[in-house]
Amino acid sequence: MSNNILTEEQHIIEKFREMVAKRYVYHEMKQRFDLPPSITPEVINDVKDYFLGTIYPEYQERQKLEYAFGNLAHYVKQPKKIWGLFGNMAGAIFKFGRHFIQAFKAGFASLDSFVGAKKFEQNMAQIANNNGIKPPISDEEYEECYYQLDRRDIIQFINDVKALFGAMVNIPLLLKTIEILDNVAETMKKHPKVYPAEDIAGIQLGRDLLNRGYELFSKYDETTKQLMVDIIYRNEMWYVDYIYSKAEEKN
Repeated sequence: MSNNILTEEQHIIEKFREMVAKRYVYHEMKQRFDLPPSITPEVINDVKDYFLGTIYPEYQERQKLEYAFGNLAHYVKQPKKIWGLFGNMAGAIFKFGRHFIQAFKAGFASLDSFVGAKKFEQNMAQIANNNGIKPPISDEEYEECYYQLDRRDIIQFINDVKALFGAMVNIPLLLKTIEILDNVAETMKKHPKVYPAEDIAGIQLGRDLLNRGYELFSKYDETTKQLMVDIIYRNEMWYVDYIYSKAEEKN
């Protein structure tokens, strides 16, 4: 490649995906954490596939998600826009039950994870260029860029991911959330002059990501689901500690 080529978000996304896949290798995780019997290779592969299909999708898919999530963000910042679809909050609670607020918040939990990943990609691309790192990016170069991120932001992102998975293991709540988002999308479609197609696409995207979570977690019993959330959190925190320890040993 020419030395004039800059490291762009596309290169960072590709490397993000590669490094996620590397840290969700069953036999390595088993040595790292002494995994319980219920956390099988299938479980770890399911988790890895969910990460790579939703939070860290391929670049082309990522662009579609960015556009849809940009529209979805308007509703996160102004939830009254959605409440209006039900007439009022009291009407929403009457229709969907007393867990409406909890389910509504869960419906947008994936946005925080997605936005956090997006922020890292942008920052890491800038760090790479500031350090003269050109694609293809090596593991060592990626780790150096990762180390230069704000550790507080990384921890917040990991907590957002944990909250997302924590919400999805509550299958009754997850199904209620999907039902609410389906209802919202259908109601919006009936009022095309008020709700543009882009907004509907954003709602449906959030719904689809949660439905993938349902497909992931509904296969497993309650104990296994909770263990999955714990292992994901521990693995992500392990990676942060690994990066920082390795970098600080050099300095």
